[in-house]
Amino acid sequence: MKPTRNDPRLLRGLHYFEAVARLGSVGAAAKEIGVSSSAVSHQLRELTEIVGEQLIEKAGRGIALTVAGATLSRKLQSTFTELDRMVAEVVGETHFVFSLAVCTCFGPNWLVPRLPRFMARHPEVDLEIRLYHQDPELTHSAADAIITAEPVKPGYDSIVLFEEMMVAVRAPALQSQAAIRSYRLITTDLNADILGRDWQDFCAKAGRDIDALKTGEWLRCSHYILALEMAKAGLGLALVPDFLAARHVGKGELAYFDNNRVSARRSYRLCYKSKRATDEAIRVFGRWIKAELPEFLASSGNLTVIKG
Repeated sequence: MKPTRNDPRLLRGLHYFEAVARLGSVGAAAKEIGVSSSAVSHQLRELTEIVGEQLIEKAGRGIALTVAGATLSRKLQSTFTELDRMVAEVVGETHFVFSLAVCTCFGPNWLVPRLPRFMARHPEVDLEIRLYHQDPELTHSAADAIITAEPVKPGYDSIVLFEEMMVAVRAPALQSQAAIRSYRLITTDLNADILGRDWQDFCAKAGRDIDALKTGEWLRCSHYILALEMAKAGLGLALVPDFLAARHVGKGELAYFDNNRVSARRSYRLCYKSKRATDEAIRVFGRWIKAELPEFLASSGNLTVIKG
């Protein structure tokens, strides 16, 4: 017999299963719901009988979702989120919890300085910021939304924020061209087949001769943050995003090597699951961050913008 919403066991079983799948433990689910572990186990057995599919299996001392269980869990997450939103609208509650994953470059240097304006305008949003060093998989477990410059995957929508623009920076103490040429170039393109490509692209677009600029071997590092700190320490010339450099140049900790601002041929995007495009927290944050862009995009100062 096909299970229906009129069967109270089905709805109760789905509630218990969602908690177990989300928390990864029968005991944790029981504690959250306020019942015994045996009661949760009983509901899981009933749900298995109702749907006719094994949803959870033992994995060592813990549990694991079967293929059917994982599919049901993903669908239940969005369904329960939507139910919470609908109930909140009906009772007039406008408080939202919203988790956002950002990289070590974008989060501290672009987003955080602007957050006071967001928090003042939208006190109803409880924002949780998660920092990542490498782009995480675009999944619900990573965050409700992710700001990334990586390609958008199927099943996800995105809001294009801005194109990543690179600037060359140096320590302020490097005054003369002779002194600058004595310092090595810092690259974050580390793989052998693309080593130093960032500088090669920059010089090609800016009309510079990289052979005349490059002295010695490359200085290699994995992240823009490291490249920036190496430049501040006077170790060499670094290529970093303009928004990352701007604050340090403004403080006198760095200086621009030249006046070129060159496209990195990728864009930062706010990404989220297509099924969650109507989530109020995502819509609120998306509208706010788009409103922040015009002022930022007009702040290039005297730098020469080179696109493409």
